[in-house]
Parts: sequence; structure tokens; C-alpha cells
Amino acid sequence: MTAVAAVVFAFVACDEDFTEIGGEIINNPSNVELREVEVNAYSQKLNSLQTNNLDNYFLGSVNHPVYGESTASIVTQVGLSAPDPDFGENVQLDSVVMTIPYYSTEVQSSNNESEIEYKLDSVYGDGSLNLKIYETGFFLSDLDPDANFEQSQKYYSDQQDLVEQNILGAPLYTENNFEPSNEAYFSYELNNVGDNDTITNAPALRVQLPVDFFEEKFINKIGSDDLRDNNSFKNYFRSLLFKAEPNGTGNRQVLLNLSSQDAKISLYYTSEVEGNDGEIERVRGSYALNIFGNNRFNTYTGEFPADILQNIESQSTETGAENLYLKAQEGSMAVIELFPDPEVLENLKEEDLLVNEADLTFYINEDLAADELQPRRLYLYDLKNNTIIADYALDGTYSPSFPEVSLSNFSQPLKVAEDESGSFYKLRITNHVSNIINEDAENVRLGLVVVANINSLVVRNQQGAIAGAIMSSTRESSPVIEQVPSGTLLSPYGTVLHGNLSADDEKRLKLKIYYTNFN
Repeated sequence: MTAVAAVVFAFVACDEDFTEIGGEIINNPSNVELREVEVNAYSQKLNSLQTNNLDNYFLGSVNHPVYGESTASIVTQVGLSAPDPDFGENVQLDSVVMTIPYYSTEVQSSNNESEIEYKLDSVYGDGSLNLKIYETGFFLSDLDPDANFEQSQKYYSDQQDLVEQNILGAPLYTENNFEPSNEAYFSYELNNVGDNDTITNAPALRVQLPVDFFEEKFINKIGSDDLRDNNSFKNYFRSLLFKAEPNGTGNRQVLLNLSSQDAKISLYYTSEVEGNDGEIERVRGSYALNIFGNNRFNTYTGEFPADILQNIESQSTETGAENLYLKAQEGSMAVIELFPDPEVLENLKEEDLLVNEADLTFYINEDLAADELQPRRLYLYDLKNNTIIADYALDGTYSPSFPEVSLSNFSQPLKVAEDESGSFYKLRITNHVSNIINEDAENVRLGLVVVANINSLVVRNQQGAIAGAIMSSTRESSPVIEQVPSGTLLSPYGTVLHGNLSADDEKRLKLKIYYTNFN
């Protein structure tokens, strides 16, 4: 393909009084021009993703209208809240309660705490699921033995079969038709005069576990080496599997806050202790087995429909594709190659252009996509170096309090065209393109993924400066894709976009460059 064929030229009117790239403002650019440059874009299936480096974990099943059924389960360690516990004499275990908070927002306050109402956040669908909790002998190591114990161990989304091979005994808990509740729960604390105060707590997954199991597994082991410290305990009591199963009632996935200090198993007991008067008295106590602060990971089961998988696998990395298939979690993404014709790029470099704006507009293919479980935001990243691109870092619209509109100059949320011809996402990559053309930056491949929260893709310091990207490793996927943004694991959404070979010329993917040429 020649350079002439690869670029479309146009003059465009400019309605703004100024335009900006980085910190350089050009007043009244009356000679802004547009070039439409061909790109190469294709889909890639993600078969196995690292999931043990997250704060939040999905539980439940979603049947996406395009990508089929996917079910998320959780594997987690529990740890001692204090080593070598001593509960006194003649310990009697009364109850065992597991608590894992949901994400929720208080929607109605009252002076009466019992009347506080909550709305659950990060809950998808309105069906139910079947839930079983098992003890397993699957050991979660902190360090990787294959790397001489010098690197952190990674756990992946496709390891559920391996975990299930290590299930020990019958389920500790079973609930069919489980639905997360937005009801607060109440706990009690002794105040300084010895009376019980009622505490209202935000909604949580809160279930009773079998007393006889923990009596044998824990109480009877008090004073043994198994409870001496956390290393010994985690080798003795290795992990729990929260296994979700679809039950045909519809979609239901919920994001659990396993990083909360309230994520724990509470053992409530009575025991005999010697009082101040030397008399033996029976007192109440509790002890926590912590879920927070320990190793855990998400597993996913389910396959793409055969026709969707065939469409992805048949796409050419050389010429691109008609459609781009994007699905979060253990799903699929797209690879974007700018300036696939080197001659086009060299010609642009020779012209010494001021790039006022460069963007990629991704139109939804409404003949193939579905309205349900449609993402609101997309994200582009540097696929070679597994990091952000300049336009993410330099976007002045960053808002920590309002992620739904944050960084909207870089990643414009899903929008309906003014003429109602379709819905699209716009990704502005002005600085990235300008650096390639004018600063001789490397023209790296870009990765396109679905994200739920555009802010959650990086670590920031107290001043808001970006300290690094949050990435998850891949395996058994394309060698081009070594890591994906961890934020793509925190959404069940998916869509289908028009690619660079779309039959619809108006919605075909192109790189649009608005520029000023002062030569």
C-alpha cells in the first residue's frame, strides 16, 4: 500500500479559540487540518490472567449475551490474628461467623441506627447463585519455588480444577439461590460500664460456619505447633474455596472487599478463668481468623461460544479485522498498531507538524453487540512496556472522587452520536502521537481493554502523582501480551467494535490527526 492511499487529507473548521498539547497553547489556529491514517487492529483471547494481586474479588456468574457464561470463585488463605492463642480452661465454642463486606453506600441516614439504609455497589445482575464453601489442601505460597523463592508467587484465573482436586471433605457451608443483601447487620460491644452497645455495620456476606468443624480444627489444637505462628497455621489450614455455581435464575456477580479488616472468621467462645477474688468464673471471648491480609485469587470457569472464539482466532495480525471483540475478566482484548505503513510515518515526520489532537474513535457494532453488560469506559496502554501512555498521565480532568467522569479527555465515556447513527468511545492520544512524529518516540503496539474504574489502573502518591501502573501477568495467551491492566479484572462487561476492516466506512477504525503546519 502506498503512502498516498493510506492517508486521507481534509481541512476542518475550528470552533475553539485555542488548542493545547501538553503545556503549549496555540492561539486561534485558523489552519487546522485533518488526516485520517490507517491503523491495524485485531482481537486476542486472554486465557489465563494473574488474579492474586487485587484488593477486590468477584463471586458469582454472568451469562453475557455475546460472550457466554463465566463464573467467578475465590480461593483464600486465613491467618491467625495473634500467634499461639490461649483461651483459658474448658473452652466451649459457641458459634463461628464469617464476615466479608460488600461495597455499599449509605443512602438514608437516621438518628436511629437501625433505620440506616444502604445501596450495594459493584453488584451485577438481578438473579441468584449457588454458593459452597470448602476447606482445601491447596497451599498458597508467598514466594515462587520455580524462581528460587526470590519472586512473589503468581496465581491464575484458570486454576480452579487444580484447587478442586484438593478439596477436603464436604462443604462447610451451602446456600442455594444466594443473593447479596443490602441490609445492615448488628454487632455488640461492651462499653466502659459493662453494658452491651449495639453497633450498626454496613452490609456484608455473613454466614455461620459449623462449630464442630472449628472445634476439631482449631480449639482442639490450642497449644500445638500448628497454631504456634502463621507460617505453621497456613501450612496446617491451607485455604478455603468459595465456589459459585450458576442456577439458571439470571446474572449475579458481586465484588467482595477482601482487603477490609472486617473480612474474617470470628470464633465466639466461653472459657474458665480465675477472677480477682480467686474464684473460677466463666467468661465470654472471641478470636479472629483473618481473611484480609492473606493470599487469595479469583478463578473463572466458562468458555466463549464457538463462533465468537473462531472469529477471534481467525483474525489476521498482519491486516487487522472487521470487528474487535472486547470482554473483561478472563476474556479478550484488542491490539492496536499505529502507522502500520512505515512510509506514512516517515512522511509525517518530515513535515514538522504541530499535532493539535489525535484520536481513535471506536464505534460499537450494534448488529453484534448487546445492550446488556455494555462497558462505559475503554482504556489504551503501552503494550510493549506494560504501562500508561502520556495522555493518561497528562489528563487534567483526573478526579479521585468521581471516577465515572475522571480522565475523560483521554478516555471519553460511551457516547451516542449527535445524529444517532451509533454509539462510540473516543480515546485521545495526542501526546502519544506527537511524541512518535516529533520526538522520535518508539511506535509501540497499544492494548485496548474494558475497565470499570479508569482511576484504578495506577498507584498514586499522596500528592496524586502516578507512581506506577497496576498490571497482571498473562500466560497461555499471545506472546505479544505479557501483562494486562489489573483493572480489567474488575468488570464483567464486554462489547464488539468496528475494526479497521469494517464494511461501514463511517465507523471504520482510523487514526484522526488534527494538526497545524506552519511550513
